[in-house]
Amino acid sequence: MNTPFLHTMVQGVNKEYIFYKEEYIEKYLDIIEQNKKDYDIDIIAFCMMNNHAHFLVYTENMNDFGKFMQKTNLQYAQMYNRKENRCGVLFRNRYQTEPIYDRKYLINCIKYIHNNPVKAKMVPKCEDYKYSSYNDYMKNTGVTKCKIVKEIFGNDCDFSKLFNESYDKRFMDIEEDDKENCNQYILEGIREFEKMFSYNTIDIFSKRVILKKLVVFLKEECKFKYVEIRDFLDISRGAMDVLKNRI
Repeated sequence: MNTPFLHTMVQGVNKEYIFYKEEYIEKYLDIIEQNKKDYDIDIIAFCMMNNHAHFLVYTENMNDFGKFMQKTNLQYAQMYNRKENRCGVLFRNRYQTEPIYDRKYLINCIKYIHNNPVKAKMVPKCEDYKYSSYNDYMKNTGVTKCKIVKEIFGNDCDFSKLFNESYDKRFMDIEEDDKENCNQYILEGIREFEKMFSYNTIDIFSKRVILKKLVVFLKEECKFKYVEIRDFLDISRGAMDVLKNRI
């Protein structure tokens, strides 16, 4: 294979459960199904979890892929925020990708994606999980009907035998929170706050009432902890206590 497949992951900001309802999972998958037609994207495998989702995507145009992901996540965030009566950033770091260039690695990636709910102890076996493409492969339906899957595996592939071997676990997955990542997401939250309320950085840090409003936004809408906000804004514990008492 000389064109890249992309292992793609989206995750809720601060690991928020953004796919915790069946209707939300179905909506995200529906948005993907509609948008992939406009950008010539093929979904090779997927698994929807409560706070993140994995996809294996085939695309010959990285620009189109970026537009596809931007449109998909924007549409979902607008729907989710409206339904949940929330505002602000929904996706952590928008999305992440890693390229898959050879057939063996592709097979391992598909197995890894399908094994997510088993690894999370949500179900005992892959076939017991409703929101992944595992049963598509077992029944030769859904994603397996895509042209690129047939080109790689052929029309008569026994996927149950192909996926029976142990998989290589070295794939991108949800990250543990650390200060660097947390700071990046708080910065995205501040940018969203500035955009929504037409403030600038000088306004925020020169006017206490706006700083308090920002703290409320980051805590209530973006779900950050007070200590994370305090460390990022570089304000003292006492100053944060005063802001919290006024909230």
